[in-house]
Amino acid sequence: MGTMSIPETNGIFATHYLLKERLSSNRVEEVWKAEDWSAEGAPVTLRLYAPHIRLDHQSLDLLQKEQEQRAQLRHPHLLLPSRFGIHQGIPFEVAPLQSQQTLAQSAPLPEREVARLIAQVGSALEYLHTQRPALAHRQVNPANIVLDANGNYLLAVPALSSQLRTLLHRATGTPLAQGTAYAAPELFGTHPKHTGASDVFALGVSLYELCTGETPWLGNGGLSLSQGAEIPIIPTPYSRILSNLVRACLHLDAEKRPTAKVLAEEANYFLEHGNWKPYGAFGDVTAESIVYKKSSSLWPVLLVLLILSALGAAAYYYYINRTPDQELASETEETKRNPIIPTATDSVVADTAQSVTKPDTPVKKQATSRKPSVATQQKTQPVSKPVPARPAKPSYPQPSSLEGYLSGMLNHDIPLQVRDQWRTPIRKYFSPDAIIYARMNDAPLGSFGVGEFIDILLSTEAGNSIVIDKIIYDPEDENAIDEINVSIVAVE
Repeated sequence: MGTMSIPETNGIFATHYLLKERLSSNRVEEVWKAEDWSAEGAPVTLRLYAPHIRLDHQSLDLLQKEQEQRAQLRHPHLLLPSRFGIHQGIPFEVAPLQSQQTLAQSAPLPEREVARLIAQVGSALEYLHTQRPALAHRQVNPANIVLDANGNYLLAVPALSSQLRTLLHRATGTPLAQGTAYAAPELFGTHPKHTGASDVFALGVSLYELCTGETPWLGNGGLSLSQGAEIPIIPTPYSRILSNLVRACLHLDAEKRPTAKVLAEEANYFLEHGNWKPYGAFGDVTAESIVYKKSSSLWPVLLVLLILSALGAAAYYYYINRTPDQELASETEETKRNPIIPTATDSVVADTAQSVTKPDTPVKKQATSRKPSVATQQKTQPVSKPVPARPAKPSYPQPSSLEGYLSGMLNHDIPLQVRDQWRTPIRKYFSPDAIIYARMNDAPLGSFGVGEFIDILLSTEAGNSIVIDKIIYDPEDENAIDEINVSIVAVE
């Protein structure tokens, strides 16, 4: 077996590589399973670019430059080639062939595995997106996500940039097929630009596929979304929060998609705690509502107020129930301390003032410590003071429409116990399995059952209002709402 110019099975390529099996082939590239004789026959993957034509020097220089840039990348969850070279005008790269498998046929994955994938692939994307300049992966899909022998998820680095891929297709005379299943909506616009947000969209499509076994929008990707298609929901047994996370990745607006860093943080929280965050951008309640709940849990202050209230109640009880002798002794002691100026509000002094005529000449003031007469004692007998009537509780008119109820739920001028009593009348507007799709401040909040959404409204902080965007009624009951879209917005 000698050196060959055209790759063939059992042929030797570039002196060191015995070609064993062609894995894929087209005019732009061929992928071979080979043995590396320089490494004692270790199995490798050999990728050959445009093997049946000879590229010009400009194309070779551009390819060489790109491979040098890729060789500088280092991340534990990036799958990078171990060698790049050019043999007889054919560019090639070598990567170790381990007991790896792509995820193209792995759906459905358990939710914990989905979280591991998000954490590891998300960290790899974050690494690429934070390079200077930022690097977009451009080809995130299950076929480029590899599970290695240790059970870790690796993201295969794309072999070619879009510029070089276009150049190779032109050189080989083959049309450039654009995969639409994982393409973000902005790539179908008048000024398409692939960014980190486009990678997040492709990851969202991949996650949906790995959970359901199907690509959303029948494989038409962001093109369908830009034409008004709805963002699909991941069904049970997957959690609602995971569905919210994936749907956020598929947002029509690139700026409103989560970053790869946020996705990795959310997934790491799941791996650490065994569940997704119940609050935040994807949780069942918002971060604002959690902050509000925390600010209201001032238990030390409440404890002090409770003690002071108990002491005040005890003092009031003692005052209205003390005996005549106790009251008289108190008055006498007060008079001894202030012999000239009597207490103006004392009932005994008031009665005495009514029964004695003011003399023309000064009269020596009699001692007030004399023993009081029976009549005086009867007059000083304390009378139970009437308890002041409690002010009537303000009445709050019950809303007459669903929008009125939902707006009232956010009105903190209405006591919580009153708003909580509106659960039953609100439920009457909905079918038993109704779903509420909610947004908050132009960001997706999630999809919820009626009870869950009522809890969110009751725990949302003050200063928000709600708008009903869309209502779909139950086909079997035209008076029952089956789906509803609402937006919670901050009041300026």
